[in-house]
Amino acid sequence: MDHHQAVRRGGVAFIVLALGLLAVGARLFQLQVAEHGTWADAASRIQEHLVEVPAQRGTIYGADGRPLAKDVPGYALALDNYHMTRPELLVNLLIDELGFTRSEAQDKVYRDSYFTWLTRRLDLKTGDRLRNRAAELGIRGLLFFDSWIRVYPEGPIAIPVLGAVGVDGHGLGGLEQTHNQHLTGSPGQYRVLRGRDGQVYGLQEKEPETKGDDLHLTIHPDIQLISEEQIAAGVEKYRAERGFAIVLDPRSGEVLALAQAPTFDPNDPQADPDHLQPWAVTQMFEPGSTFKALSGLAAIDAGLVKPDDVFHADSPIMVMGVPLRNANPSTRYGSVTFERGMAQSLNVVFVQIGQKLGIDKMYHYLSAMGFGQPTGIGLPGEAAGMLRPKEAWTELDLATSSFGQGVAVTGIQLAAAFGVLANGGVLQRPHVLQGQQEALAEVCSPEAAYAVREMLRKAVDPSRWVLPSRFADVPGYGIGGKSGTGEKALPGQGYVSGHYISGFGAFFPWEEPEYVVLVVYDEVDTSESMTYAWGSRSAGPTVAAIVDGMDAAGVITPYETRTADGRSG
Repeated sequence: MDHHQAVRRGGVAFIVLALGLLAVGARLFQLQVAEHGTWADAASRIQEHLVEVPAQRGTIYGADGRPLAKDVPGYALALDNYHMTRPELLVNLLIDELGFTRSEAQDKVYRDSYFTWLTRRLDLKTGDRLRNRAAELGIRGLLFFDSWIRVYPEGPIAIPVLGAVGVDGHGLGGLEQTHNQHLTGSPGQYRVLRGRDGQVYGLQEKEPETKGDDLHLTIHPDIQLISEEQIAAGVEKYRAERGFAIVLDPRSGEVLALAQAPTFDPNDPQADPDHLQPWAVTQMFEPGSTFKALSGLAAIDAGLVKPDDVFHADSPIMVMGVPLRNANPSTRYGSVTFERGMAQSLNVVFVQIGQKLGIDKMYHYLSAMGFGQPTGIGLPGEAAGMLRPKEAWTELDLATSSFGQGVAVTGIQLAAAFGVLANGGVLQRPHVLQGQQEALAEVCSPEAAYAVREMLRKAVDPSRWVLPSRFADVPGYGIGGKSGTGEKALPGQGYVSGHYISGFGAFFPWEEPEYVVLVVYDEVDTSESMTYAWGSRSAGPTVAAIVDGMDAAGVITPYETRTADGRSG
């Protein structure tokens, strides 16, 4: 090869090499500069995993400032299934510490995944113990994230009002559901950093959380606890299917207690989710004779009747060819005053009261009292009750509605209507959040409300008449009220003997009431006796027990009340 050939070949090699270097440089430029973002994202997806952890939820406070539901520090716990060690020991550890069944633990441990949630809410004590035991056993792969868990400093009270929090941090039922966005805040985010082998080498906070806002309730913890204890005792004693108690401030509409039995325990994984619903808000029932206090109020306010007016009271009374009877149809009452008819809860008297009112007036008053429409209490699933259109009413509908049949109410509607009677004639919206007082309607005159309260005080006062309603009395508190026993209409069967709603609506002190108490039992056991089916013999004593409990707790103090003639009320 001569010199010129060598130079040519060297030049070609140089050009080829230069072009190769240029191509490599261009490719590097493309990867490292032009496409840097794309490849950085791809690398991040391979090496990083974002995990979202719920923020600290807002605290829910009772009326006295005590927290009823709050978040405390805890852990969210996950598992890196691919890089864990000693899975057989980990299964036993999860059974011991987290209460998993063996099948649940095995399903999570042997899952084909880089990331498996074990629990989103683990208390610090359990989490630290689990971490230490895992280290002692040589178990690797558990991932601990700082998180929050919901606790109930006063115990699991008022849960159908509060609601619960699910494993995903979202509210279930109650205020936790309706105000979930308000309570939730903004979740925190963590980067899970992995090496090329996929193993986790670190956790880094990416986005800090923002705490949710607080709620302040009208629920009084002491009154709530007393109500829950007494309604649970009543359900057991009277062998009822369920029961509820409402304590209301009639002057403002504030709900001081809304208790039920059975109820929901958020700490019990086997708790029935149906018990999370406040059935005093979500379920309808026929009110029975408690309604007589309200139809009587309508008649007195309309100027159609006075307490000392006299009525024929013997069964039956015929309406549209249908015989309507008193609860004790064979008893002869003769002629009685309206006041006596109220005290003895005589259906025949109230049929005549309804006839005096007529369909238009009766419908007007019941609508003004809030029946047939939701109260707006602010809890999920509220029912509207049932008040059929006025145009569909017959004289028979008028007659039966006067003593609480043919209409359906919710417990909170009935309590609010008793609030009208108690506060002098104004329908206040019942509410469980502070600062939501709202007068909805002026229903009747203060004088009419006072007249009916006086009648209902006499019905309870054992020094007046020895009647069953006396079991609701607590000396020194001037309780007035009305019992009710409604035979239940079952789907496809109509009214069925042996199935009852038993209730008692009360207020005290009767002259200027500060409290309304409503107790209702569903399906009291009547297999051995009808005694406890009567609202005066089951719900009435529970009213007295709640007032006694409030007295013993120092929530209220006795006071003397006096009737118009100066005798003790």
